[in-house]
Amino acid sequence: MTNRFFAGLVLAALALPAFVLPAAAATYAVDPAKSTVAFAGTHAGEAFTGAFGAWQAEIAFDPADLAGSSLKVSFDPASASTGNAMYDGTLPQADWFNVKEFPAATFTSTRIEAGADGAYVATGTLTIRDVAKEISFPFTLTPLGQAPVVAKASFTLDRLAFNLGAKSDPKAEWVSREITITLEVTASPKG
Repeated sequence: MTNRFFAGLVLAALALPAFVLPAAAATYAVDPAKSTVAFAGTHAGEAFTGAFGAWQAEIAFDPADLAGSSLKVSFDPASASTGNAMYDGTLPQADWFNVKEFPAATFTSTRIEAGADGAYVATGTLTIRDVAKEISFPFTLTPLGQAPVVAKASFTLDRLAFNLGAKSDPKAEWVSREITITLEVTASPKG
């Protein structure tokens, strides 16, 4: 009877990690045709908008395991397009995105937390050119049980903090200092 008791304890101990370890956050595949990473600001008092045509995201998300959730986005600054030939010719240049030296920009989350009114807040490192800064932004999600899921976010960045146009427009006399970033990402759980 003692051997059975100890055998039962050993089996229970071996089975315990399966119940104690949280499940990994679900990974999502982005649908680029239904997703946008856009930006907006003003130039000489006139509003402009644009978007990045080439970017990719790695998403792992579980509202019950926010500590295990993550977001990593990489985008190609050379793919920035506004539809205005002057702007589109200027953005890749050395004073702006400097795409020859810095062909990618990235955001990597360090934490995702619950926010107000059912929203979430992503905090992480945004690297543009040779500047890395911590940023936080709120985002909302459509119900996770109904694929695809749509995430939306809108926040502002200080372009001068990332040395964008710092030589040609250091006082933001021509191009607005604050640039609004708008994200709408459509994704479905993998597997």
